[in-house]
Amino acid sequence: MMATCSFRRLPSRASVRHLGWSADCDAVAVRVRWYARLCSAVMMRAPGSAAGSRRYLYLMAVCALLWWPAAVLGATLYRDEFNLPSQGGGKGLVMTFTEVERHPRYSIVKVKYVSGSSVGSAMYVVKGCWEIARQRGLEYFISLKEWRDTEGNAVFKVGFANDRTVDPHTYFETDIDPNKELIFLSVKDYAPLWHR
Repeated sequence: MMATCSFRRLPSRASVRHLGWSADCDAVAVRVRWYARLCSAVMMRAPGSAAGSRRYLYLMAVCALLWWPAAVLGATLYRDEFNLPSQGGGKGLVMTFTEVERHPRYSIVKVKYVSGSSVGSAMYVVKGCWEIARQRGLEYFISLKEWRDTEGNAVFKVGFANDRTVDPHTYFETDIDPNKELIFLSVKDYAPLWHR
């Protein structure tokens, strides 16, 4: 039976997150408008000759190369801080979750633990991975490797996919803990806990 945890956000963090999301949307909208204007300018100025057609294809290829990395990897890295004071004599949950690297199929995340119960802190890490999967628009996430950095913070390599039947060793290739039990978790399964 899965333990359920109630994570309440402080109003200031919610406001900051909302403003950050709005800024991300604005940045994407600017890129889309820039791309559309560039394509339309290329189409209006392309002459009908064979040389002009080649020039048109080259310019369209440049447009695609400029847009694709921004669309796929240009999203802001995910970061969250949680500070819930102790209630009723228990431990307060004080943690920070930071995505430090984003790659096409996986992310490297760092978790700074200050205090909290084992169940609450574990669920906080799962929630961070769940948020990144949602941000990427993918259905499943999986912990591939865990280690400690020089400051003692937990670091995870987390994979993301739309198909839970893929073989993690071939899909995510190298740098996977051979002794780790690899289990895909579903974004949909955790949605009732955290969906806003």
